[in-house]
Amino acid sequence: MSEHATIRAAIVAKLKTVAGIGQVYAYERYAKTDKDFRDIYAAKDRVLGWHVRRVARREDAENNEVMTDWEIRGFMSLEDASASELDFDTLVDAIGDAWRADPTLGRVVLYPRDEGLVVPELADAGPALFAGVLCHGARLKLTTRHVVDAGRPWD
Repeated sequence: MSEHATIRAAIVAKLKTVAGIGQVYAYERYAKTDKDFRDIYAAKDRVLGWHVRRVARREDAENNEVMTDWEIRGFMSLEDASASELDFDTLVDAIGDAWRADPTLGRVVLYPRDEGLVVPELADAGPALFAGVLCHGARLKLTTRHVVDAGRPWD
């Protein structure tokens, strides 16, 4: 398994430990129609789902380390009458709690260094039209760090 696949799987597994997280995908899903798209992200009677994307990778040759930037995107149907924004904020906080409990993702990655964040950072949140549904949306940023053997290419 490649380095990014192992880390991506650990991120997805961590997200799935959060109660009420909804659907979680290792990649950004697409569909030809809004209905099919909604079905992919459906959880019970609403849109509620997350996906993970690798957005950058850089190597520190001096320390044989690789830093990878990840984006975790989530969407939940907006229901104004039930103050769903508050529920979505609580879900985002629960993701942070899950990371705080195990920031190395079961020793798949190294503990964050110096200015590194222990939990995924909330980079942006607000209403979004997703699969034809008005939703709450959140974009979390996460940087992982791991050691790579010098001269050993990943498969």
